[in-house]
Amino acid sequence: MSALPAILWIIGVACSLLVIAICVLRSHYFNDRDKPVHPVSWSVVGMHFVTLVMVAAPYPIFLSERDSLKPSTLALYGKLGWPSAIVAIAVILAELVLMYLQARRAMKSQVEDTLKKANALGE
Repeated sequence: MSALPAILWIIGVACSLLVIAICVLRSHYFNDRDKPVHPVSWSVVGMHFVTLVMVAAPYPIFLSERDSLKPSTLALYGKLGWPSAIVAIAVILAELVLMYLQARRAMKSQVEDTLKKANALGE
């Protein structure tokens, strides 16, 4: 039970990094910049909320179980508390920013596609 907060936090951050990677890949930042960008899917939005819960859940679990932890484990969690919170906030904010940027690129892509179709019909 003493490792549960750490395990949940690691899984949450790993899932958050996966969401970040999906947003970067679907936005075509590094490859196929001319390909249309699709809006953020609902599964990615749902995964964002799952990662938010997974990254936040270890802190109340730790607080509820801290009286039963060994002193060495308590000291380790105490030492890693603030750095882990900073990393958690950073990855969640990165998810939000990249989802926003993907949505914005998708909107521009959709406008460009509509204009291309209108120009093709006009010719």
